[in-house]
Amino acid sequence: MKILFSSITYIWILYSLISCGNRNDSIEVIINAKDIKYTSLYLDTVYIYMDIEACSYNGDSGVDGDCLYFIDHFFGFLYEISPSGVVLHRYLGLGNGPNEIFFRPQLGATVVNNDLLIMGGTFDAYLFKSFINREKIYLRVSETINSLNDAGAYTFYPTILRKVGNKFFYNIYSDSDYCNPCVHSRDYFSKAHIIMEVDLKNGAQRPIGKYSQYYNDNHYKVNHLFQICYDIDTLNNFYISYQADSLIHIYNKKFNQTKVFGFQGSNMNTHYSKALPNFDDFNRVWTDDHADKGYYTWLEYIDETNMTFRSYQKGAHTEFDGLQIYQGDILIADVEVPKQFKVAGYIPPYYISQIICDEEAETMKFYKFRLD
Repeated sequence: MKILFSSITYIWILYSLISCGNRNDSIEVIINAKDIKYTSLYLDTVYIYMDIEACSYNGDSGVDGDCLYFIDHFFGFLYEISPSGVVLHRYLGLGNGPNEIFFRPQLGATVVNNDLLIMGGTFDAYLFKSFINREKIYLRVSETINSLNDAGAYTFYPTILRKVGNKFFYNIYSDSDYCNPCVHSRDYFSKAHIIMEVDLKNGAQRPIGKYSQYYNDNHYKVNHLFQICYDIDTLNNFYISYQADSLIHIYNKKFNQTKVFGFQGSNMNTHYSKALPNFDDFNRVWTDDHADKGYYTWLEYIDETNMTFRSYQKGAHTEFDGLQIYQGDILIADVEVPKQFKVAGYIPPYYISQIICDEEAETMKFYKFRLD
């Protein structure tokens, strides 16, 4: 591993009495907090050998405990995989039994403490405790949409699921006629929420969080880059990265903002196209810019080491993506990584990426690396 130590002065600015949610708080904004220790990462590539007849090479992956998991979108199997790439167990699968999945799990899934949570397709979700005994959760929504505070105003795609205690969360946006980023960008980014909170016991839903000031100031040119990525730490703090905003925003469990830090990724093409306020042009610009431009794609916070990993797409002009590493709120690395690279978790002493699938080549692999 190539390491570069540097000493850079930290500049701290304290903003007091900044409105956060429904009350005023002091937030600490860190500017130029940078101490670059790593200019490249040595990545070990680990291939996973699967039964071809039972794998579609499409699915969700992550880290839980000391294993990786992969849930197949087509066959519904949940695979438990060792850090060396060995398939240890296969659970579930499609079927109508109590420990089977009766639909293709393509809308988002996560594993937390050996519990599998899957999004359904009709205002429902399913929890498999210890991977058995399916429990259905009905997601409650209002029958009418009177404002962007109503859960029924929102949909989700793609879904980032996070489960904390008796609640789970997923990212949202609104494509309703009432208010959407295409036609109503100014109102949308000032009023819309970004995450749905769900009570596992009764399915009650509550939209929370807001877009950053960057989106309010630039609504007319980034309205097609409305997605977010986020993580939640053990103290229930939310770490949020918006697609086009270079800053990382931290909110406490009441969703009051407590800290802002971060830098723009290196060599990103941020010359975004401007979408006209009609759906045809909006969809065209959405497709073109997501393929060709640079934006932030994933965020993972590792509690054990107090590290935040933020992945970003640089753009079509390069064959690499980027990865920023923050120790606390200090940037210690901004390095090139392979396309689709996203950190999924930590299995000491390695940080582990999500599983990358190649359906055509019928291969599955992940990367692992150390920060010594």
